Amino acid sequence: MVHFSSPRLGRRTYFRGALSLCLLLILCGVTLCVQQTTPDAHAATVDPHQQYNEFWALNNFGDFQGWTNNGVAAYPAPFGSRVQLDPHANLTCAASDIDGGATSYDAQTKLCSGRDPMAAGTYNGGMNYYNGGSFSYGTFVSPVHTTTNPVTTIIASWDATTQDGTWMEVHVRILERGQWTHWYDLPIWASDFSTIQRHSVDGQFDKTGGVATDTFYAQTVATAYQIGITLFTTKPGVSPVIHHFGVIADYDAPNSTHVPDIAPDTSTWGINLAVPQRSQNLDQYRNLGYGGGGDVWCSPTSTSMVMAYWSTILHQQNLTQTVPDAAKGTYDFTYQGTGNWPNNTAYASEFGNIHAFVTRMYSLSQIEQWVKLGVPIVISIAFGPGQLPGATYSTQGHLMVVRGFTSKGDVIANDPAMGGTTSDAGVEIVYPRAIFQQLWLNASNGTVYVIAPEFWPTPITDRDGSW
Repeated sequence: MVHFSSPRLGRRTYFRGALSLCLLLILCGVTLCVQQTTPDAHAATVDPHQQYNEFWALNNFGDFQGWTNNGVAAYPAPFGSRVQLDPHANLTCAASDIDGGATSYDAQTKLCSGRDPMAAGTYNGGMNYYNGGSFSYGTFVSPVHTTTNPVTTIIASWDATTQDGTWMEVHVRILERGQWTHWYDLPIWASDFSTIQRHSVDGQFDKTGGVATDTFYAQTVATAYQIGITLFTTKPGVSPVIHHFGVIADYDAPNSTHVPDIAPDTSTWGINLAVPQRSQNLDQYRNLGYGGGGDVWCSPTSTSMVMAYWSTILHQQNLTQTVPDAAKGTYDFTYQGTGNWPNNTAYASEFGNIHAFVTRMYSLSQIEQWVKLGVPIVISIAFGPGQLPGATYSTQGHLMVVRGFTSKGDVIANDPAMGGTTSDAGVEIVYPRAIFQQLWLNASNGTVYVIAPEFWPTPITDRDGSW
């Protein structure tokens, strides 16, 4: 049973494997030089391939100070911030802001005026790239963010509101070998299909890096990066609004043996959060579109389970969304599936009072800190036949919810693939801790969705750069 479409996973795995080999050769060469010129017994104990995570959280007005305002600005808000269009005179309008489309400055709207880089209906077998026509837009560019250690991958995620006629796009560029790359296109997002069809952008791999659906991969390593945000509108006076923004940049370890060891928190053992069970396999989900339903809906099913959990706790009924509604709200028209990671967290945040983001963690011990505070975590995993005891299937890529831990520290999961075709029974299952952690880290370098209320406490213990 395959829960993510094979084109994405194949591309992600192939590039990661090539990257690991390239880095292995580079880093071994550097180590050799150091050993020849500067003998150091301690240096031999340092793992040059160790997983490294560095999360950049932009959660309030102050966090956006230093960004370049070119028709977009940040304003204070009760929760988070309000990053929105900010018309003013003499904006700089460049084709790279809108992936090659025609641009000019519009003195009447005091925004950049753009036109879709592709003729209507000519993108990806009949789609529009944006809206197939004209629009207004502005850009917001981060200062240079220098990472403490070199990184190989970057994933951005956001909480945003896109009214009818508006959408947003994220770009990234990196400092690689002392040179800045061009800007790469991360997903184009809108909460519905009234104006655009949300999608990622394929075909970007080149000599400096590339994007696999939602993840940027450096060809070697990056020592710094910049983020660019473009906000679009077809209705001057109406703007998309970003409330939170986050970037997880990390060095991808080749496997779980190169991951920092974090001691478990046994005080969490025995906690089992009351996350409702939902099966992705219900017969009623078949043939509903949005990637095919059923077998490939693990991500929106997991996201919807966590949303329903918070719906009960917050007494907020609009967080109880059906699995088909979640599939529609996360669907990526280029990837042709619902497994786009930031699409899922953005969807979860749309209904108010929820902050959600994509990050990477080193250990189930870090997840324990969230569970301790009542926060279930969605994880991305993969495994072959018989590799995960208790699972009756194999998968090239799958999402499930970690809802707690047994008294012995094993994982209590809501695994949507374990559910039946006629009911949601059987979704809750226990998986052995050590094997589960190894498979999760090997498959996705510890990728997770964190979905929690705006005002909920954030764990302090064992953060280790993951949030």
